[in-house]
Amino acid sequence: MAMSFSGSAVLSGIGRSSFPTGAAKQSGVGAVGFGRKTELVVVAQRKKSLIYADKGAGSILDDANEAGKRASDYVTDKTKEAFKHGEKAKDYVVEKNVEAKDTAVDEAQKALDYVKEKGNEAGNKVAEFVEGKAGEAKDATKA
Repeated sequence: MAMSFSGSAVLSGIGRSSFPTGAAKQSGVGAVGFGRKTELVVVAQRKKSLIYADKGAGSILDDANEAGKRASDYVTDKTKEAFKHGEKAKDYVVEKNVEAKDTAVDEAQKALDYVKEKGNEAGNKVAEFVEGKAGEAKDATKA
């Protein structure tokens, strides 16, 4: 035979349940029937510890607040330090890029000067060759 319980009966704590005072340990068991099926609901809650603190100097809350502040300050300091390292790295990269650009410009200028010099030498040799051949042609026409 199936039993059926209403929702309000379940909420009021059908079954075995224990809730001792002081919130140190809580557990509960309830049974709910739906038609011919019976649902068993088991709830186990974790053990709760109470923290007692007074508002006097050196209380656990003051210690927790101080520890939180120190942790926050530490993270802030490390973040600032990492930012400074990032700035140094950026400045280093910019400096090396400028040096590389200057070196590339110097090397390109050297290559340009070399090509001009060799071009002038080749032009002079061609001019001398042409003059020589022109002189030979002139001499050949005289004879």
